[in-house]
Amino acid sequence: MGQALDVHRLQFAFTITFHYIFPQLTMGLALLLVYLKTKALRAGDEHYNRAARFWARIFGINFALGVVTEFQWNFSLVRTGRRFSKAAGGVIGQTLAMEGVFSFFLESELPGLVPVW
Repeated sequence: MGQALDVHRLQFAFTITFHYIFPQLTMGLALLLVYLKTKALRAGDEHYNRAARFWARIFGINFALGVVTEFQWNFSLVRTGRRFSKAAGGVIGQTLAMEGVFSFFLESELPGLVPVW
């Protein structure tokens, strides 16, 4: 039992480390898309429009991978982190809520504001 729990915790550590990249990158890419699409519309330059389409594809892939790793580490935390959540829930709860608001809502709304397809 102890060895299986250690392997599971190692997988959780890998997943949370891997996931940490995606929300920041996606929010940065969303701002880049806003900038590129604004430049394309104001200047009428097709170069900015092509760049926006290219980065929108990267954004979509990054968003999908971020969502998948988000669900996986949340379920892992629920399965193995009961004592951790009880001890640190007051501190980590606010951080998880902020991550949910910023990464999930902001990442979901910005592509709707900037139609790049």
